[in-house]
Amino acid sequence: MLVRDILDAPQLRMQLLHGDDAELARPVARVCATDMPDPRPFVTPGALVCTGLIWRQQAQDSDRYVGLLAAAGVAGIVAGQALHGHVPEDVVAACERHGLPLLSAPQSVPFSRIIEYLAEQAAELRWRRVQSRVDRQRRLLAAVAGGSSVGDLIADIAVEQEISAWLVTATGHVVAGTAPLTEADRDRIVATALTAPRLPAVTGGAMRVLQVGGGDRITAWYLVVRPAAAEPETFAADLAAVIEFYRQRSTDRLHLDWELVDRFPAPVVDLPGRSAVAVVCDIHPAETPSSVGLPEVRVALHDVLSGVTTSVDREGRLVAVVPGTQDDIAGKLRHRMGRLAPALNGIRLSFGVSAQQRDESLSGAIAAAGAAATAAGDDDTAVAVRIADIDTAVGLFTAVPGGLQRRFAERVLGPVVDYDRKTGAGLLETLEVFLGCEGSWRQAADRMHLHLNTVRYRIGRVEELTGRDLGRIDDRLDLYLAMRTLTSHTAA
Repeated sequence: MLVRDILDAPQLRMQLLHGDDAELARPVARVCATDMPDPRPFVTPGALVCTGLIWRQQAQDSDRYVGLLAAAGVAGIVAGQALHGHVPEDVVAACERHGLPLLSAPQSVPFSRIIEYLAEQAAELRWRRVQSRVDRQRRLLAAVAGGSSVGDLIADIAVEQEISAWLVTATGHVVAGTAPLTEADRDRIVATALTAPRLPAVTGGAMRVLQVGGGDRITAWYLVVRPAAAEPETFAADLAAVIEFYRQRSTDRLHLDWELVDRFPAPVVDLPGRSAVAVVCDIHPAETPSSVGLPEVRVALHDVLSGVTTSVDREGRLVAVVPGTQDDIAGKLRHRMGRLAPALNGIRLSFGVSAQQRDESLSGAIAAAGAAATAAGDDDTAVAVRIADIDTAVGLFTAVPGGLQRRFAERVLGPVVDYDRKTGAGLLETLEVFLGCEGSWRQAADRMHLHLNTVRYRIGRVEELTGRDLGRIDDRLDLYLAMRTLTSHTAA
């Protein structure tokens, strides 16, 4: 109820002494009556204060008293006329200065009638809300029984409540919605869903996020509404309760698919004419017990790789064959699975993505992805993704675990690093430039602003220290891979 509703009630016969449209639109939480010299202990924010003006002994009292009420956050003042026969002008002026709406009650209307009126109206409003909620619940259940999709339910409620609404998973996958969501919106929604101390909560983009059903936050769905009300509306809670039926049904279908795949694994077949990549996910357990494990990660991975049924290999890793390109799938895993990082509770996920395959067997693609996942396990991040590019020697080398790469680089170039550290000869820098110039002495000398003989001398010392001959292709490849590994780990 608003201050304007009190003014417009014919049985109260109120007179407006001060108040613009904005002031009259203030909500009234309750009505209280007080004439104490200091009214603050007896009023609450949003209250409509009825006063008989007994506290007013002189005109100066009005500004002090009204100022105290304004500071307390009351919605407005109702002044009685019994004491003075009218409302003094200094009271009106004080309300104008402090921005409080002022109504005048006739002597024939006691304050108790105003309080009773507000109580009756509040009770009627609560009853209407209860009836509306029961009707809405019946409509929702009837829609479910009639086979309506979850998207239909959200669309109908959005029209009824004049809002925008979405159903989003913990990876940012939109199950249904009334409008497109940007990636930035999805990031904010998921961050709120996974990190808020309690839900419902409001995102930085003024969206209210409610969890659908119970359970952990990684496998939950989230109902998102905009604009976000000051308090969660019952319609959102009702809709979320019904949507839980759809979520549970979807989860049951997933578990049935997984049970069939795990119990009756399909044979490894060739992929003639198909463009697909293999994905392997290795789950590294937390040092302390965690509520997140393979089942939860499997649900999340299904959201990211929509329409793909995962399987579990003998090592307990998740495996999937996904239509698409290597870069596209790797990008999805980095971004969307990366959103789960705040809720992983200490576990780490390492993903390997094979190169796009057409003619090679599925087992070869899975093996390459598995090697890349093992290499990604060396990364000290919650979600790490590596691609397995076996079309080049460098790509094949990246599938080797990071620890082995570093040991290889140290064995090949360790003597050069030690020599540079002791003498400052710059052999490592010269080798890097020489290899970058594809073995051209002249280009390397020009790029480093050195005499040609100086470059020859330094490369000769590298060959002596490493036991490699840069004129041999296999030795040059050893030095190139070692240098690439050394520089990449130094940059990291």
